[in-house]
Amino acid sequence: MDKDELFADDELLFSGEEIEDSAAHEVEPWKVLIVDDEPDVHSMTRMVLGDFMFEQRPLEFISAYSGEESIEILKASSGFAVILLDVVMETNTAGLDVAAKIRNELNNQFIRIILRTGQPGFAPEHKVITELDINDYWQKAELTSRRLTTSMTTALRSYRDLRKIELNRDSLAQMAKSVAHQIRNRTMTINGFANLASRKLGPDSEAAEYLETIAHETARLEDIVNSVSAFAAIDSCDHCSAEIKEVAQKAIDICREYAAELKKDVVFDLDIAELSVDSRPDLLSKVIVEIVSNAVFFADAEQPRVRIEVKKQTTACFLVVADNGPCISEEDLPYIFDPFFTTRPEAVGMGLSIVNRIANGYNWNVDVSCSGERGAVFTLMMPL
Repeated sequence: MDKDELFADDELLFSGEEIEDSAAHEVEPWKVLIVDDEPDVHSMTRMVLGDFMFEQRPLEFISAYSGEESIEILKASSGFAVILLDVVMETNTAGLDVAAKIRNELNNQFIRIILRTGQPGFAPEHKVITELDINDYWQKAELTSRRLTTSMTTALRSYRDLRKIELNRDSLAQMAKSVAHQIRNRTMTINGFANLASRKLGPDSEAAEYLETIAHETARLEDIVNSVSAFAAIDSCDHCSAEIKEVAQKAIDICREYAAELKKDVVFDLDIAELSVDSRPDLLSKVIVEIVSNAVFFADAEQPRVRIEVKKQTTACFLVVADNGPCISEEDLPYIFDPFFTTRPEAVGMGLSIVNRIANGYNWNVDVSCSGERGAVFTLMMPL
């Protein structure tokens, strides 16, 4: 077989031929990780995509020959745009295990995953491909040079767009912080002059009621600014180890103080296992405080009760928070995580948005349902 035949569209790529690597490009390349236990597959991929360019940038190839090796490479080096991932390597599901670790443990939602397998009997289910955000899937016996370059183009375009969205999100977060800072300065000035005028005019002044309203609304605006700042400040869901029992107990102490402010004698039913989860402790604390505070507020007025349970199931940790108050209405349920949505006139409506932001950052799953006691049940699923 000559080289022209090799690159023909109808010629299969992985026919066992040994092909030398092409020269590597070094100018602002897209980083591509090839993961396969067959050296010929690495050589063939490098040859076929050696001259490939996307947006005037070449590819830089890094090779791994097992799923375990690929994870170590991804942990040590960032910025990979695409991973060409064999399904069957050291185990029959090694590639799928790598994909799951990339999304759930490394929390990398940007890298595009193209699955390849030489054994059709181990093809992944559609549900697996969807849940793990697999960009493409090919059997090696069907993969031609054109199909491979098309898949690479699609994957790189998707990666580029995701990075642009993230960059824009970061820019908006910075703008939100700047705007919040400017508004806070003005509200402090307004509130200061309102208090000064109130003291000078005295409580019997005709303007006293208006000045009190100004002070009250300024305080509400300050709460909004603080909530937006807290939301914008969640800029990095770093990978750490947090002891959930220790974090939860401190967070619940904060919620006990909140219950005292509401003059509610809340009974807290606690069943918290000692488990470690992948989270910054301060972000995990924010999540628990917001969910439990929400449960405290909506718990029954006469006999308020909040149940907080942390349990382990297989490879995940489940945090369950339930109250015995009225459940969330079906009309409101789709909007509870939206910024500024609230059914409480005095509230800002950013608490559950902060929960959702952190959950998305760590790829956690948040579910809301109604308990047998009428109250709302928040269930947070976190990989261990």
